[in-house]
Amino acid sequence: MEENFSRLIVVLGMHRSGTSVITSGLQVMGVDLGDNLMPASEGNNSRGFWEDIDINRLNIEMLHFLKIDWHFLTPIQPSDVDTLCKNGYLQRAQQLLQDKIAAIERFGLKDPRIVKLLPFWKEVFAHSQIRVDYVLVIRHPLSVCSSLAKRDGFDFEKSHLLWLEHVIGSLVGTQGENRVLVDYDLFMQTPEAELTRIAKQLRLAIDAAELQRFQQEFLDPELQHSLYQLDDLARESTSPPLVQEVYSALLEYAASHLSLEVPALNNKILQWDTEFARLRPTLMFIDKLWLRISAADAERNVWKTERKALLQEKAQLTQAFLSKEQALEKLRAELLVIYQSRLWHWTKPIRKLLDLVHRRTGCG
Repeated sequence: MEENFSRLIVVLGMHRSGTSVITSGLQVMGVDLGDNLMPASEGNNSRGFWEDIDINRLNIEMLHFLKIDWHFLTPIQPSDVDTLCKNGYLQRAQQLLQDKIAAIERFGLKDPRIVKLLPFWKEVFAHSQIRVDYVLVIRHPLSVCSSLAKRDGFDFEKSHLLWLEHVIGSLVGTQGENRVLVDYDLFMQTPEAELTRIAKQLRLAIDAAELQRFQQEFLDPELQHSLYQLDDLARESTSPPLVQEVYSALLEYAASHLSLEVPALNNKILQWDTEFARLRPTLMFIDKLWLRISAADAERNVWKTERKALLQEKAQLTQAFLSKEQALEKLRAELLVIYQSRLWHWTKPIRKLLDLVHRRTGCG
């Protein structure tokens, strides 16, 4: 196969970690994000998601094919990757990616679901012979938890585990690759310095005019709906010790601009991955409970819909009954008026005579 010299910049991070604004910032380095982006959503991502719709839809389809969702805690296994490949998704993803990067020198790709599906997508990248660089985004776990609680109603305990799964998965899945770690809060405090650092690691140049436009149009302090300190995590009862350990270590590397390829960090990553892997039976159980709860909620919603329909039918029948009662009452009132009228009394002898005639003649 002829070598493809297109470059792919993949942004990895947990949902609600600021990956959207950082992906948007890649444009100042000449990174093309495509022309089929997911539209902005007021109250969710008002400045845009910066995700390719086709890639996003394919990721959702693949997760559903595996009977999981983006918020499931159990990482996918090699057998899941084999299942996707054997069912045509490797060819579909490869073709879709080739279509996206055709005639584009540098293409940026972001969808938080890629982290969960990273073992599959690495197969796609390898078969496509594309040069891939990674931008790993982290954010304070409590900010992520607060955002997910507001948007999805998730408990902090679940969101902490989701944060771990995504962060550790991105670290393990990109070992040995060209990558740069970015903390969202640091990025918002010093965006130009962080973009310069990203560009240096990716060996790209920053366009000064694009940088100014990005700072004016896309950076807004209000994007940081919550700002926590490192000590806040230690005081949070819902936060597992592993979350505190991983975030504090990565924050130090991001703030100090240290390389992720040092042996000390790689050893830590291996330990974190091993510790999180030991939780797999527990994570599987939590996912099963979520499925049961979701099924129960769906059944309850069906009952609620049926109950609502029955109540509406009851209301309609009650209204019809009341209408008929009102009509009968009106007829009774009209009859009473007739019975009490002089004409009714005056014609009484005639009615008796007619009744007698009808009985004798067998009529009526």
